[in-house]
Amino acid sequence: MKVNPHIHPLCVEAIQNLLHIKKPKFADFTALKTYGNDKYSAMGWNELQYYINEETIIIVEQFEDEANILSALRWVARGLPVHYAIRKARADYSLYRYKKS
Repeated sequence: MKVNPHIHPLCVEAIQNLLHIKKPKFADFTALKTYGNDKYSAMGWNELQYYINEETIIIVEQFEDEANILSALRWVARGLPVHYAIRKARADYSLYRYKKS
């Protein structure tokens, strides 16, 4: 993975570590964090549309909730592969929903 100057170095390291886990678990995805706001944290539809292509359109098809779509696209922008970005968004949603109830 190329070093991205727009995200926290610990986030880059965490993404690289996740990519080296043979079969990442739910906890691996919930442990992944941005280490603060980065360039992608505040991106909305207009900016994130740049990341929608044949590979990432599956994200839009996977979620009904716009917040999950935007979250997954932000993770793709940070360098997470699409299938992991979907799992990350699902894990965060599941964790957040659990804490909220």
